[in-house]
Amino acid sequence: AANGFTYGVTASLNLFNGFLQRQQERNAKIDIENSSLNLSKTKLDVNSQLLTAYQNYATYLDLIKLEQRNVDIAKENLDITMAKYKLGSIAPLELREAQRNAIDAQNRFIEMQYQAKIAETTLKEISGNIDLSN
Repeated sequence: AANGFTYGVTASLNLFNGFLQRQQERNAKIDIENSSLNLSKTKLDVNSQLLTAYQNYATYLDLIKLEQRNVDIAKENLDITMAKYKLGSIAPLELREAQRNAIDAQNRFIEMQYQAKIAETTLKEISGNIDLSN
C-alpha cells in the first residue's frame, strides 16, 4: 500500500451551533417585542403630553377672557371713583385703591396672555407644528 492512494473525507457538524442560532433568534424576537412596547409607551407619553398642553392652552384662553372682563370692570370702577373724587365725595385713599385695582387687573390680563403664548408654543412643539425659522 506504499504505492497506493489514500482518500479521506472529513466532515464536521457543530451541534451547538443550532442551539446558539435558536437562542439568538429568541433573543432577537424579545428585542423586537421590547422595542414595540417602548414605541407604544412613547406614543402614549406624547399623547398624554399633547392632551395636557392642549388643556393648559384652552385654560389660559378662558382666563384671558375672564381677565379682560376684570380689566373692563376695574376701568369702569376707576372712572366712577375718579368722578366721585372730583366731586369731593371720597378720600384720595379710595381713588388710589381703585387705581391700584385697575393696574393689578391689567397686569393679570397681560400675564394670562403671556402664559397662553407659552402654552401655545408648548402645544405646537409637542405636536410638531412649530416653525423655528423665524
